[in-house]
Amino acid sequence: MYVFAIATLLSLGVLAVAMMVRRFVYENQRPEMWMLLLTLLGVGVAWIADFSMWARWGIDVRADWIGITLTGLALGGMAQIWHEVVGLAAGLERKYNDEAATLERAEELRRIA
Repeated sequence: MYVFAIATLLSLGVLAVAMMVRRFVYENQRPEMWMLLLTLLGVGVAWIADFSMWARWGIDVRADWIGITLTGLALGGMAQIWHEVVGLAAGLERKYNDEAATLERAEELRRIA
């Protein structure tokens, strides 16, 4: 259970770094580049942390580097899931807190059309 929690939090960190890279390095990107960025960051984090979910769960893999690389791929995939969940929450927040209606009430504007 702790291994899954560690992987989940690491993937959230991967998402945060990927969003900063997307914001400051290149904004107009294709979805394929976004997934490549998440995958590369996930594999990089797994290698830096020397973290293999498979070894922690006691599942044998052919070599240690394969377990670490597969963990990195899983981290990248989980970061994509986090991205969709965060987008859903942001969309719901915008839906329920309509900014235009809030501005109209604050400025006491009337509807013309």
